[in-house]
Amino acid sequence: MADQVQPDLTPLLDEAAVHLFGRAVMQGYVDRTAEGSGSAEADARFERACDVLVRLRLLRPVAGRPGVLVPMSPEIAAATVIAPLQAGIARTGAQIQSIRDELGSLMPQYLAAHRPPAEQEACLLLPDAAATAGVLAQEAARCREEVLVVRSADPDPTGADPDELGRDLAMLRRGVRLRLLGRPAAGPGAQERIRTLVAAGAEFRTTPELPGWTTVFDRSAALVPRPDGGEEGALLIRGRGLVGYLSQVLDRLWATAAPHGAAREVAAGELLNSGLRRALVRLLAEGVKDEMIARRLGVSLRTCRRHVAEILDGLGADSRFQGGVLAERAGLLPRTPAP
Repeated sequence: MADQVQPDLTPLLDEAAVHLFGRAVMQGYVDRTAEGSGSAEADARFERACDVLVRLRLLRPVAGRPGVLVPMSPEIAAATVIAPLQAGIARTGAQIQSIRDELGSLMPQYLAAHRPPAEQEACLLLPDAAATAGVLAQEAARCREEVLVVRSADPDPTGADPDELGRDLAMLRRGVRLRLLGRPAAGPGAQERIRTLVAAGAEFRTTPELPGWTTVFDRSAALVPRPDGGEEGALLIRGRGLVGYLSQVLDRLWATAAPHGAAREVAAGELLNSGLRRALVRLLAEGVKDEMIARRLGVSLRTCRRHVAEILDGLGADSRFQGGVLAERAGLLPRTPAP
């Protein structure tokens, strides 16, 4: 339409326009041809107010009598004026996404040209989510042995990668070992994804403290948060040295994390993979207090309580007594011969 209000030409209501609209509402119309006070300044102010109200669709000319203006509902007027503005915003958003997709599709070529020789350490800053998604897809397709994913929080549903679950399942089908490390509390969407992956062969553990999100592929490539603290993008690290050290740190974190959900039954025995923990479970079953356990085992009270919490969580126990009962039923406690 030729009379649509342009975004940069939308007039603003002033005092004169507001006053004139009130007059039109009270008397039911405004007659432009009948107005005239003899003052050129007042007439000009009246005409400007009429033009503003007409352009904002608050006044409408009567058919056959263009000088007579009748008031319109402000709600309908707002919808009429805003419609072309919203259409323009939608077109701009589509154009932005199109540019992002087109330029993001070139990221694999850029990375291929800047890939360092084998065994050379390198870091590359990925500027945004599109670049990060491209690298994740590339590394997932190339991965052959194992992936460790550390996630400190549930992904934002509005920004989550829709291809993530499909990539993970494809890696599992190829025989890639997939380990997931997260917090005990997870949203319904994350829990459903975890159940699907565990059923397909993934391993999942939880720990209350995580350093942040990380994804490590074959101990040779890793994606970590940007060092400048930016929320968009990531830092890509390559090389057996840097990524190998990061993998060792995460392995220790994995070893102390608690098996969770469907993975709990498979890995429950791993909770007692040390003499310290076996002795701790035995003392727990005997009802010994934490202070005495720490003194008898020669560890700090804080370390003792951490081990107790992890063992109880791994056994799925709600209390220390229940933990001892479950450990005994699972055959995790040494049997003493009857007298």
